[in-house]
Amino acid sequence: MSDTNTIAVRRALLLVFAGIALAVIGASLATATGRPVWRAVAAAGALAQTAGWVLAVYYRRGGAA
Repeated sequence: MSDTNTIAVRRALLLVFAGIALAVIGASLATATGRPVWRAVAAAGALAQTAGWVLAVYYRRGGAA
């Protein structure tokens, strides 16, 4: 894997971890407060995780080359 792909995969995985953080924070606050806006934050985190994994697989298989 080239350096460009390695950096791209790392950025994609950072997106995954940011999505995980959003999902956990959103789910926790939705449970604690009962406000539906936090459910939307959790859903956005899940979408960010999905996008991050798709990008990571894409770059790992040579999509950025």
